[in-house]
Amino acid sequence: MTFDVKDKVVLVTGAASGIGAATARLAAERGARVIATDIDGERIQAVAADCQCIGLKHDATLADDWDNAIAAAVHHHGRLDALVSNAGIVNYEPIIDLDMARFRKLNQVHVEGSFIGLQKAVEQMRAQSGGAPATGSIVLTASVMANCAAPAISAYAVAKAAMANMARAVGVELGRKGDMIRVNALCPGPTRTPLLEGAMPPGAMNDPAHWTDVPLGVPQEPEDMAESILFLISEESSFMTATQMVVDGGWSLT
Repeated sequence: MTFDVKDKVVLVTGAASGIGAATARLAAERGARVIATDIDGERIQAVAADCQCIGLKHDATLADDWDNAIAAAVHHHGRLDALVSNAGIVNYEPIIDLDMARFRKLNQVHVEGSFIGLQKAVEQMRAQSGGAPATGSIVLTASVMANCAAPAISAYAVAKAAMANMARAVGVELGRKGDMIRVNALCPGPTRTPLLEGAMPPGAMNDPAHWTDVPLGVPQEPEDMAESILFLISEESSFMTATQMVVDGGWSLT
């Protein structure tokens, strides 16, 4: 089964690599009108050329950059149907050893970036609704670390927990206000992304012995996460909101 996103206008942040790039590519292949953004302006243009979509440099912590990204969606396609808030960074260090500047940066990118994006996306979805209940789908890329003990990556886990709970809270809030805008968090397990590969010893990503704690025995691919995201922005998930969708090969249950 393929999830129908044809003609949906989809903004994907953090799309220069990993899950974001896979999502932009798959959505474009399925006929969505994609705006792919990333703080790395050069790499996002390469992804956009590959997807034949719009590529923009975008710092997710800046409200003006969010305005520009959403304005681009409206200028080129007339509306915004879905936001995939995927921009992220990571710090592999115990939280008690982390200085305040790095802790704040993690939260600025993950929590404040998602907060600004939610506000801006909902504002646009309401503005284009013509007086009817606003519709749309917003996906925050959180992590299984939002609900697990995470030694040596605890500050990242704190930020992802905030994102996951934000999706739940805002999904409920919007529904109670009469909007039909769905907000969900995707919680991936270990996935073959540059962020994870850069923190692992050479060759570990492809070593089965490294994944014995994952019941399915392998790391996930970005394309696996992209399929899950497309499900959440498609009409096939039309009654899903304020939830965490865990896709981790069973890892968080071991």
